Amino acid sequence: MDSQQRLEDNYLRDKKRLAEKEERLYQQKNKGMQALDAIAEASHYYLKDFAPDTMDIRRGMHQLEEIKEELAVQHRKEQQRLDYEMEELTLDYRRHQRTSGEQEASL
Repeated sequence: MDSQQRLEDNYLRDKKRLAEKEERLYQQKNKGMQALDAIAEASHYYLKDFAPDTMDIRRGMHQLEEIKEELAVQHRKEQQRLDYEMEELTLDYRRHQRTSGEQEASL
């Protein structure tokens, strides 16, 4: 297998690995959001009849919203990191491809 083909195979393998990481990240975020929504819904349903002061329920719901926002922020940060990693991978691939092409042309 020539170096160009090996380079492309490695690039495609790494690109697929990053795409899979991105998909897992998205699924984890959705699963986390769904769990928090379920907690909020169940809490409201079961506590509405027992809480003498609805302020406590509102405070708890507000805290759940803050947790959801923090989850979204962490997801965005991780997504940006993966985007950067993909960009670097592509730049590195193109750089190596160009270098390899120049070396083959000089032979």
